Amino acid sequence: MVFGMTMIKVSSGQERSVYAHLQKRPEVRDVYRLFGEYSFFLVMQAEERNGLSRMLSEIKARENVIKTGPILLTAEEGGPKMGRTDFVFG
Repeated sequence: MVFGMTMIKVSSGQERSVYAHLQKRPEVRDVYRLFGEYSFFLVMQAEERNGLSRMLSEIKARENVIKTGPILLTAEEGGPKMGRTDFVFG
């Protein structure tokens, strides 16, 4: 199991529809609204790194999404033991 985190910037006035869409996705663990350059902070979960990459590509492809911030991945099960705040950049 891997977790990913990214920030998402959406078109002005489209925040509600994108937020509703993100909340419906089963891979999305949490969605936080932000103030500033980005609109949301998103926590995702997938079985493998490829699943996170696919999910991020699908989110980026939405017409209301302007850009995303970097995605961060935790270690996969069976990999090196890491603390809750340690991350591997993917």
